[in-house]
Amino acid sequence: MPTRVVTRTPDRRVPSQRGLQTRQKLMDATIELLATKSYRDIKVLDIAQAVGTSPATFYQYFPDIEGVVLEASRLLVKETNTALDSFEDGSWSSDGLSGATRLVDAVLDGWSDHLPVMRVLTAVAAERDPRFVKAYFAATRPIVRALTAAAPNAEGKELAHALVSSLTGAAGHENAGSLQGLSKRQRRRGLARLVHAAVTTADA
Repeated sequence: MPTRVVTRTPDRRVPSQRGLQTRQKLMDATIELLATKSYRDIKVLDIAQAVGTSPATFYQYFPDIEGVVLEASRLLVKETNTALDSFEDGSWSSDGLSGATRLVDAVLDGWSDHLPVMRVLTAVAAERDPRFVKAYFAATRPIVRALTAAAPNAEGKELAHALVSSLTGAAGHENAGSLQGLSKRQRRRGLARLVHAAVTTADA
């Protein structure tokens, strides 16, 4: 799905309608490349050629490839907040494993159109780039809120952050048909059991 974000150019100009279309094409091409290539192997020239334009045009709209990813992460954050809005009071945990399954599905389904962006955010945030750390925490904050609402004590907060790491790691393998003999559905069930067990333990 195309990443729809409207913002200013690096020099703070508001692009024209035609400029917005070009900018959108550059973003979409970048995300498509991220789905098949390592983030560090992608060059601005690759993106420009995919759109049929020049690197100079790319730099009219983005400062660098990192800028595209960070811009795309804004929509990721918005959609994650929307997907988890109904989970943030913690009531999902009263449904046991069924509630945990719904939470896991909401997270991973919400990220399904943004997996390349999520993978890059996770990897570069781990290198402590402050821009990506901020974007990573913005994308995962709704999950932390949902989990800590279900288990608000100190132990629950520790478990919430561990579970977020598990979910972001799982997102990186969502498109794998089978992984170590497990289907995507089975991997999600395992995560749901982990979430359920963690919340139950924290409440004990």
